[in-house]
Amino acid sequence: MDERRASLAAAAATPMIAELVGLAATSSEADLEDELCARIGRTLTELDDAPIDDHIGPNTFAAALTDAAVQAVSTALAGAADGWTHAWRVLIATTGILNHPLGERANESIDDLRALPGAERLPQTPTGPTITGPVLWTRDAYGSRFGVAAPFRTADGPDRWYLWDIDGCGHDTFTVHSRYHTDPAEALADWQAGVGAPAADGTVFAPVDDPWLLDELMPREQGMLRPGGESVEQFAEYHRSKRLAEAVLDAIEPAHPHRTSAPSDLGRTTAAAPFAAWLQEHRPDRSRPNLEELVTELADSWHIGESGQLYRTCSPHRVALAVEHIRGYYQDDFAADLIALIPDWTEWLAERNATPAHLADRCRPYANGEPHKAVNADDRSDYLARIAE
Repeated sequence: MDERRASLAAAAATPMIAELVGLAATSSEADLEDELCARIGRTLTELDDAPIDDHIGPNTFAAALTDAAVQAVSTALAGAADGWTHAWRVLIATTGILNHPLGERANESIDDLRALPGAERLPQTPTGPTITGPVLWTRDAYGSRFGVAAPFRTADGPDRWYLWDIDGCGHDTFTVHSRYHTDPAEALADWQAGVGAPAADGTVFAPVDDPWLLDELMPREQGMLRPGGESVEQFAEYHRSKRLAEAVLDAIEPAHPHRTSAPSDLGRTTAAAPFAAWLQEHRPDRSRPNLEELVTELADSWHIGESGQLYRTCSPHRVALAVEHIRGYYQDDFAADLIALIPDWTEWLAERNATPAHLADRCRPYANGEPHKAVNADDRSDYLARIAE
């Protein structure tokens, strides 16, 4: 099956690389890379609809693209004296967007290429994305949505700012949108539009002050654990967003060799007791024999991700996903009892977080069980949906 998928991937990758080689003569480095990513997005979307036996994932296709680009250079080296230059530019554009471990595989292929006759004409391989300024970030009013931006050098043009729109409401942090912008103001406006005016009101970019948290947020290769359901735009940036994220984390590391993050006062094992005490004070009429069990289970189910810093956050999206998780995980009667506590739970968190009333009120419909139209897609949670809070 792997061999069949690799063959299908090669059949899609080879003509794409040939077309890009044809475009290279009239394209800047940035334009060539952008066109490569755009074509990857469209092709992966088409391949994603294939039957399971023929399903080609992003990494299988990336490997096929690398192989096709290497073959294009190899063929060109045997031809005219300078005919290899356009194929080489496409190969460098392809390998330059690949994250770990695909990038290492690509570099090994280039090493093999350099052993061929005539390969002494090939220039040095670029070292990778270069950050030219401070990494900036911002956070929405609910605390679970992040915008991260960093400037990157462009070989034949001005620096460009790459934006990651990161949502921490699901069982993990997911980059729901990413792309290049001309400057940080444009990147911020894009992020604010995706988050929605109520939650993004007053947000500004600032230098990263918690590298440890940033390390948890930035996208990484998930392999078989990726949630799936990517849009054309998300497939287009599938590899590039991760490769540039690696560059961001490498840049942050030397400046902060001893990463620390502020400890969280709430977590899956510590939230039940203070919430139970709050219920006893504010809802004494709702006591029940199994309340301790319910509170403990609710605290455990509220946020199943690994980031302790995000546990206490409470947005409409987070509430809707939590209710959906509880309904799908527990038996109906017990789930109903847990969900009945969600309105009080969200009110308690809003008090602890000092969430403004107009924002806390936006959580109430979903706490009372109203479905969130942007959360479900084909009867499953759409963790990659870009949701305006």
